[in-house]
Order: sequence, then C-alpha cells, then structure tokens
Amino acid sequence: MKRKGIDRWELVLLVLALLVLGGFYWLNNKEGPAGTAHVTVNGEQVLELALENAPDQTIDLSVYGVPAFLEVREEKIRFVNVTCPDHICEKTGWIWRDGQSAVCMPNRTAVVIAD
Repeated sequence: MKRKGIDRWELVLLVLALLVLGGFYWLNNKEGPAGTAHVTVNGEQVLELALENAPDQTIDLSVYGVPAFLEVREEKIRFVNVTCPDHICEKTGWIWRDGQSAVCMPNRTAVVIAD
C-alpha cells in the first residue's frame, strides 16, 4: 500500500524541529550586553577595552609591533586593514559578546571578549 504525503505525527515532528531550530537561531542572534575586549600580542595582554563604554575609534596596533588596526563601533570590535596574506581575522567580522574571539595567526594577535 502506497502512502500519500505525510501523516499527522510526521507533521507534528517537523513543526517541533523547526521551532527548536528557530529558537537556537534566535538565541544566537539576539543582541546581548557588550563585553570587555582583551587584546593579546604574542600571548601578552596589551589592551583591555570595555566595549559598553568605549567610544567609536580606530586603534593602531603598530605601537605593539602588529601591522593591523582594530575598529570599535557601536559597542563592537573587529580587525581592519591587516597585512597578513589570508585576512581570516577580518572575515571574522564584528565581535562583542562573551566568548567570541578573532585571531590573526600570522601576527600572533587575538581579541577575546570576556566579562
């Protein structure tokens, strides 16, 4: 006997799965309070910046021997104008929540958000 379409229980399971996935998406994309950016070069912390109170600015990391810049805008931070060959750190984009990070491996530089 051939079935036509899906039965009621399959539909219920499908709707529940979509609701769970939608909930995960919403939780991961909702705005939270901005954390504190900890910038390290060669494993040593060189800068600590409370993003919640930080003014919009561009930070030149060349003073720490790193040919790169950090951009701070609207309580978020990201790498910009990095001279490394792959630019993966720039592709990471904006970070601001606890646990997020952006790393420039060739320049041994990391930005980690922690409270």
